[in-house]
Parts: sequence; structure tokens; C-alpha cells
Amino acid sequence: MLYDYLGKDVEVIIDRPLGSKHPRFNMIYPLNYGYIPDTVSGDGQEIDAYVLGVFEPVERYTGKVIAIIRRADDDEDKLVVAQELNSYDKYQIKALTEFTERHFETEIISFEYLKQSIRNTARLIARRDDEILVIKESDDGEVYYHLPGGGIEYREKIEEALEREAFEELGVHVVEYEPFIIFENFFEVKGMMGHEISHIYEVKLSGDIYKINEMDMNADLLPAKVVWVKVQDFKDNIKTFYPTELAKLI
Repeated sequence: MLYDYLGKDVEVIIDRPLGSKHPRFNMIYPLNYGYIPDTVSGDGQEIDAYVLGVFEPVERYTGKVIAIIRRADDDEDKLVVAQELNSYDKYQIKALTEFTERHFETEIISFEYLKQSIRNTARLIARRDDEILVIKESDDGEVYYHLPGGGIEYREKIEEALEREAFEELGVHVVEYEPFIIFENFFEVKGMMGHEISHIYEVKLSGDIYKINEMDMNADLLPAKVVWVKVQDFKDNIKTFYPTELAKLI
């Protein structure tokens, strides 16, 4: 889900710079607009992004995802990128993107979302002898690991979310599953406190994933790997696992 992109650093390729004209409609872009390469949006194309705080045309821009514009009547949500988190509030973002978004029924989701909502996620534990399958990521030089999975969408059953996330992140299907634990996690992201409840399932997966030691994961904005890691490495703090308290239970 795009919620996971809040706060992440991204590079935007600007294909509609400030001052340019829309290729089909009689509209001039009042800001830089482009896409995040190597991503997939709901329409099958790259995820699009508005760039705020730049007052001249640019070809590329690197900044932080400060908000998501979710369209209730369209399958293509948008990201909003700027240099600093919380540099624009929802009302400012709405005003700056109104030139396009006025045609849609939208909701702007920013870091205020973390304060106002308890996030429900579906996560999976796949085991291979004494190892589990995890996502390997890095942020500011720190390497860390977490379980595959993500947010449960509105009116989506937990098991449906588990299957969807397994296919999106790992490219496999869930063959068998059973509940493992419901884990409540209070966490901090970029100075903002969050609250998550994870519905964690033991699963068996399809395909040859049990024969692969490492592979690229393409369902995220940042480079990530899918790897098998010994559980004891997390329990002994040899490798960093988030949430840390969950490492004691897996």
C-alpha cells in the first residue's frame, strides 16, 4: 500500500515540468509533476508524484514522500514529495494540487494519519528449517529486516490481504495458513509515533521460493531484498529485526 511510502526518500523523474502544457488538455502545470521509476501504480503504470517547494522547471527531484492523495473514484493514487516532512499541511497540499485533483473525490493522507489511526496489517511467517523469510531493507546506512506483508485494505478480509501481499511482494501464492499471533506495536517513524496491530500467520508458499536464498523485491519504492535468515540471528541481535519485541516470539 502507498501508506508504507510516507517518509521515504524517493527520486522523481519529471515528465511534466512547471510551466508545461498537458499533452491532451488545455492546462498548464503550476508545479513539477512526474513519476517514481521502477514502481507500479493501480493503473499498471509508474506511481505519479507532485513535487512541492520547487519554483522552477527541473528534470529530476529527490525528496521525501510527505503525503498520499488517495482517489476514491480512480485506481491511480498520487504521492506528494517535498524536501522536509510536515512542510505542508493537508490544506496547503489540497490547494496546490487542486488544478488536477478537483476532478476527483480525494483524501489526503499525511503523517497525521499515524496519529489518528491504528494501522492493521497482515504479515506472514514462512519457515525453512531454522530460517524464516524476511524483507531486507536499509535506511541511512542501517540494515534491518521485517516480515513480509502490509496493510489490510478497507473491507478486505485478513486472509485476502495475506494472499495479496504474498503475491505483490514475493510473487507467490499462500498454499496453507494458520494464525500465529496478533502483535500490537507502538513505533516511531521520522519523529512521529505510530500504532500498528499485526495479524501474523504461519504459511506455506507456492513456487520455488524455498530454493532461493535471495531475490529482489519490486513492490516497494526503495531497493529491498527477500532473504532467508536464521531466527537465532534475530534473537541474538546479530541482525536487526523490527519490531524488536516480535523477534523473541517467532
